[in-house]
Amino acid sequence: MGKHRLLLVGGIFLLLVLPLLSAASGSAISVAAEKDQIVPSETAVFQVTIKNTASFAQTYKLISYDKDWNVDFIPLSDRQVSLVPGQSHTITVRVSVSPTAVLTPNSYAPTLVVNSESGEEKVPLPLILWPESPRDYLPVVKVSIDMNDKIVPHNPVSIKLFLENKNPLNLAALTVRLQSEMAEFNKEVTIDLPPLQKKTVEFSVEPSEVQQPKEYTLVFVLEKDGQVVKGINKKVEVIPIISDFAVSVHQQTVFLKHFFELNFTNKGNVLNTQEVKYPTTFWSSLFTQGEGRTIREEGKRYLAWQLTLAPAETATLRFVVNYRLLFYLLLLVAALGLFYWKVRSPVLLTKKAATAHHGEAGTLSELKITLELANRTSTPLKDVSITDVVPAIVNVERSLDLGTLRPKEINHSKHGTKVTWSLAELDAHEHRIITYKVRAKLNILGTFSLPRAAVEYGKGKRRKSKAYSNIFRVDVE
Repeated sequence: MGKHRLLLVGGIFLLLVLPLLSAASGSAISVAAEKDQIVPSETAVFQVTIKNTASFAQTYKLISYDKDWNVDFIPLSDRQVSLVPGQSHTITVRVSVSPTAVLTPNSYAPTLVVNSESGEEKVPLPLILWPESPRDYLPVVKVSIDMNDKIVPHNPVSIKLFLENKNPLNLAALTVRLQSEMAEFNKEVTIDLPPLQKKTVEFSVEPSEVQQPKEYTLVFVLEKDGQVVKGINKKVEVIPIISDFAVSVHQQTVFLKHFFELNFTNKGNVLNTQEVKYPTTFWSSLFTQGEGRTIREEGKRYLAWQLTLAPAETATLRFVVNYRLLFYLLLLVAALGLFYWKVRSPVLLTKKAATAHHGEAGTLSELKITLELANRTSTPLKDVSITDVVPAIVNVERSLDLGTLRPKEINHSKHGTKVTWSLAELDAHEHRIITYKVRAKLNILGTFSLPRAAVEYGKGKRRKSKAYSNIFRVDVE
C-alpha cells in the first residue's frame, strides 16, 4: 500500500468532517460533490447552490485564489449571479490540478470565495487526489446511522451503525468509536468487517439525567491500524425535562420534640422553581417551628416552601414540631388543679335572698335569706358552725319555716345581728339548706347588700377551718 496510501488515508477524516453547509448573514451556500476523487489528469466536479436569504437583492461573485488549482464555472457566466430575496441558483464548479502545481496524493480542500453585499464567504471544496499509477485498495466503508435525534435524559438511547465494506479489503480489528462532549456517549468497540460484507454495531447509552438541554454533535470514527477510515457527524438534541423535585425525609424525636429534615433534589435538566409541600395537621401546625407556611388544598393541610434548584441541586429544609410546650402547659394545669383540689374548701356555702314582702311605693319590707351548705368531700365533717350577720337596718324574725334548722343563738350589736347555727356532723356529700327571714326597720329602696356568711368546721383530728359564702346584693326598685 506504501507511503502514498498512508498520506491519503491520513487526510480522509479531515475532509469528511468539514462543514457541508455554509451560512453567512443573508446567504446560504451548500456544496454537493459529483466527483471528489481524482488523479492529477482528471477534474473534480461540484454543484454549488447559493440561496439569497436576505430581504434585498444581492449579486454573488465567485473567485478562487488557490494557485495550485484551476477552478472553472459551467457556464462561465455563473462567475457572477444576481439573486432576488429567496431565490436560489446552482452552479457547476470544475476543479483540476494546476499544471505548475506539484501535489502529492492526499486529501485537499481548494477554497471558493463568494463575495456579496452580505460579505465574503469562503467555501471549501473537499476532494482526494490519487496517484496516476495503479493503487492498492483503500478502506471504503458505507455507514448508516439509526438513532433518535431527540434525546430524553431519563431514557436509554440505542444507536445502531450499519456498516458495509465496499471493496475486497479485509478490515480486521476495525475500531468503531463514538465521541461527544457528553461523557456518557464516549464509547468504543472493535470488530472484524470481512471483504464486501455488512455488519451492525449497536451502542446503548444511559444519558445523564441532568444533561443540559441543547444541540450536541456525535462523531462516529472508524479506524484501521491507527489510521482514520471514515468519520461521520450526527446532530442530536437533548430536550428539557421538568419534573417534581424528589424528596427524602429524615425524622428524629427527642422527648416530644420532632426534628424533620427534608432533602429536595431537582431530577430535571433545567433550572426549576417549585412550591414544595409536606403534609401536616391542624394541631401539628400549631406547634411547628420553621420557615414554611401553612396552606390548605382540597381539605388537607400542608407546610409549603418556594424553592429554585439547578439540575442535580439539592436543598435541605428543616422544621421542628415541638409538643413540649403543650406538655408543660398540661402539666401546669394539672398541678394547678391538684393545688386547687388540695387547698379548696371542703365546704361550699352559698347565700341567696328573695323578697318576701314589699312596702309602700315598692320598697323592701321583708326578705327571705337562704344558706345552702354542702360537704364536697367523701368524709364527714365534725362540729360545723354556720354564722351569718345581717345589717342593723333589719331585724331577724324568730319564726321558722317547717323543716329548717333552728339557730343556736342570735346576738344583736350596733353593727347588726349575728345568727349562729350548729351541726354536730355533716356527712360526706351531705347538702343542707338553712332559711330565715329579716324585716326592715325602715322601707328600703335601692341596692341592699348582705355580707358573707361563714362556716367553721373540723375534719378528723385536724384543727378547725373556715369557709365563706358569697356577698349577695338585692336590688329594690
